[in-house]
Amino acid sequence: MRLVDDDAGIEIDDEFPCGSAGQMRITTDGRYEIGYQPEEIPQWFQDLLDELFDGAGVPKEYMAHVRVRNSGDAPRRAKLRFLLSRKGSNYMYPPWWVWREDTGWAWLPPEDEDYHEHEYMDAQVDILPGEAVRIASAPYETPDTVFEKARRLAEGSDIWTCREIGTSAQGRPLPALESPPRELKLLVDATMQSCEPVSWGIMHVAHWLTIPTARAQRLLENVQFCLMPMMNPDGVFVGHSVTNAVGEVPKFGINNLVEGRGAARETEALWKYLLDTRPDAAIEVHAHFTRDGFTRSIGMHDKDALPRHLREKGAVIEAAIAENYHVHPLENRRVLIDPREPELNVYGDRYVSEHAGTIRTFLQAVPDSIESHCADVREMTETIANALISWKT
Repeated sequence: MRLVDDDAGIEIDDEFPCGSAGQMRITTDGRYEIGYQPEEIPQWFQDLLDELFDGAGVPKEYMAHVRVRNSGDAPRRAKLRFLLSRKGSNYMYPPWWVWREDTGWAWLPPEDEDYHEHEYMDAQVDILPGEAVRIASAPYETPDTVFEKARRLAEGSDIWTCREIGTSAQGRPLPALESPPRELKLLVDATMQSCEPVSWGIMHVAHWLTIPTARAQRLLENVQFCLMPMMNPDGVFVGHSVTNAVGEVPKFGINNLVEGRGAARETEALWKYLLDTRPDAAIEVHAHFTRDGFTRSIGMHDKDALPRHLREKGAVIEAAIAENYHVHPLENRRVLIDPREPELNVYGDRYVSEHAGTIRTFLQAVPDSIESHCADVREMTETIANALISWKT
């Protein structure tokens, strides 16, 4: 999609990797109105949302990412209005992000953004002559960039190896960084909801573990870390929220896969990896913006719903999460995924615990800056790793 304003010398498009926009137009108040990219979901998934979540459940159409170019000979202040979908609006709170070649990603100043719940998000940005900037709902990285970061880290480190655990529907690699084998194993994987970029935090963990400290050495001596920084690269590349490039929903496919109804290639790759590696625990990392006062979610598979031989380990992990995240006056939302409840069984966690022996946890990581997000993912990783060591000893 492309919009050209010849009078102002402004061009707006989403024709680049990770771009995401719908229809665009110039409004009477001098703003550039940008619609969201429509995203179709499979009928089976819509039926599931209707049955279990009264049609709500997982939102979509909350990825926005455009490029704005000033082709004129004077500085311009571009005023953009991003329209919000009914399902995705609650995930589109500020801060929003702007990319400049000389500074990388940074959030817009509060005075340059104005969020109207369920309606639109206004953003203003100053652009120099000949400059192009990108404005997005999150700091997106291309799949090629993430894979190259993982590959280079492994090449320059005696701790990590990098391998492909499979490929996406369009043939993009699904990278996994692995530290040396240990009896205890911890998987840290990116959510397959592609509009929530968490590669920053997961790669931060990988670099942190290369630092020669006693803390890192103790963790690496006791735990094998398996890190997956991007698990829906096609969805990221085409600017989707929950689907891949061919309209499948990878995150919610484990039940279908195990029960013989088929699933996305990304889901198949993750499932095979779980069965082959059998991690003791896994952390699914999320990141999305929420309104002021909305507490972030940290949780795990309900220990009472685990197979009996996993409950002792589950109790230790649950206690570690509670002690680190749910102590007064901390305001984090404690969530237990219980597959005995129909609406919570859609995540496939029952099969993960029963077939792979893995206790799933998740983190809705702080996304207010790349730096805070990275610190938050590291904190959760160390919390669960230490819990596993405590359980084993």
